Amino acid sequence: MTAPIASVARMEAEGRNPGSPATVVLQASDLAKHYPVSQGFMKPKALARALDGVSFEVHAGRTLAVVGESGCGKSTLARQITMIEAPTSGHLVLGGVDVATADKATRQRLRREVQMVFQNPFASLNPRKKIGHALEEPLRINTPLSAAERGERARAMMARVGLRPEFHQRYPHMFSGGQRQRVAIARALMLSPRIVVADEPVSALDVSIQAQVLNLLMDLQEETQVAYVFISHNLAVVELIADDVVVMYLGKVVERAPKRALFATPRHPYTRALLASTPRIDAAARAQKAVLAGELPSPLNPPSGCAFHKRCPHAVERCRVEVPRLEEHGTGQWVACHRVSEIG
Repeated sequence: MTAPIASVARMEAEGRNPGSPATVVLQASDLAKHYPVSQGFMKPKALARALDGVSFEVHAGRTLAVVGESGCGKSTLARQITMIEAPTSGHLVLGGVDVATADKATRQRLRREVQMVFQNPFASLNPRKKIGHALEEPLRINTPLSAAERGERARAMMARVGLRPEFHQRYPHMFSGGQRQRVAIARALMLSPRIVVADEPVSALDVSIQAQVLNLLMDLQEETQVAYVFISHNLAVVELIADDVVVMYLGKVVERAPKRALFATPRHPYTRALLASTPRIDAAARAQKAVLAGELPSPLNPPSGCAFHKRCPHAVERCRVEVPRLEEHGTGQWVACHRVSEIG
C-alpha cells in the first residue's frame, strides 16, 4: 500500500481537485427531516427537527465532508442521501430526478447509484456469510450476471482494495478491522455507484490503519471518479481527505466552504470552536482556544433565532430573535451568522 503522504503530496503537487465542478451528481435544497416523538401518555407529540433546511451539492470525483457534534444531524442526512428514509420536505436531486417525490420503482432504481460504508465493518458484514458472498450479493440482486461472472468481478474488486484472491472463501471474523473495512469498501463499489456515503468509516480503526484506509479511498476515487459524502467528527481526517466541507449544528448548515478556505479562515464561531478543539502540533495553533459553554440543545426544543446563540461568545439581541440566512462571504464560503463581517 502506498504511504498516505504520497497520495496527499501528489494531489497537492498537481493542484488537483478531482472531478469537474460543473458535474453535479447530487443536489440538496432545503432538505428537512422531522420525527414525531411521544412525550408520554395523553400528551401531544413533539417534533424533533433532525434536519431543518439543509442545502449542498456533491460533485463527481470530489469529497464533501459533513462535520459537527453528535446529534447535529449527520447520520440523518446520510439516511436521506441513501434513500433509507424519505425527507419530510425539500428536494434531493440525483441523476436529474427528485428523490423526495419519486415513486417506489424510481427510488429502487436510483439506490444502485448511492452506496454506503458504515462505521463498524464487523457489524455491517454478515458473520455467517463468506466475504465472497457479501461482494457478489449486490450483483446477484441487481444484474443478470452468471455465478462465474459474479465471482470474477468480486475477485477483481478484492484485488483493487488490496485483498488476496484466496480471501474470497473466508468469513469476516477471520480478518482484521482494516481488512474488514476494505471488504466493506469493495462491496460499496461493486455496482459502480456515482456516490458513496462513508459514515465515520475509520473511527473504529487504529490510527495506523486509518491512514491506509483513507489512502485507499483517495486512490479509488482517482480511478473511478466516484463522489464521496464523508461524515466525520474528526477534523484531522477531514483535512486530509475532503475537497469541500459542510459544518452542521442542530440540523442546520452554519458554514459551507472549500476545505482550504475553511481551515485557513473559518468564519462561523462554531467552526472556529471545532477547529480549536482539534489537536495540533503547531504551538501557535494550540494557543488559539475557543471553549464552548453548555451542551448541544435538544432538537425537540431548539432555541429561537440562531440555534448557536446560547453558546456563542459573540451573540447579541438580534441573534436571539432572528434566524440567520446562509449567505456567501468570500469566494465559495457560505456562512449563517449575523455578525460574520464584524467578528472577521
